[in-house]
Amino acid sequence: MINKSSQGSISFFFENRLIASVPINEKYTVNDWMKHGSDLIVDGMRDGSSLKFIKTALFKCIHKMKLFDNKLSYADHVFVAQAMMGLIKLNLIDPDGDGEGIFIQPLKKSVNHR
Repeated sequence: MINKSSQGSISFFFENRLIASVPINEKYTVNDWMKHGSDLIVDGMRDGSSLKFIKTALFKCIHKMKLFDNKLSYADHVFVAQAMMGLIKLNLIDPDGDGEGIFIQPLKKSVNHR
């Protein structure tokens, strides 16, 4: 399921499968989603968690997606977005990678011809 808004969406891929999608709009731009990923890393390090915790939580969410035929809640989509952005920030996932990465889909405005 692709969650889109007035300005488009960001889709996240892992193992050549769409795993999550979050909307981009005035409230949450691409840079805001990157900041959420960075905040997840900082909060994890302050709590004494390691990078392994972030990766494990992401893989648990992906496993849940596989069990329930890709029927994740919106909160799961947001968590996957934050975790993927954090892993991209740490250079563990290439945003333009072959099997995993992100795809930014701006919403096209239709042109009215007279």
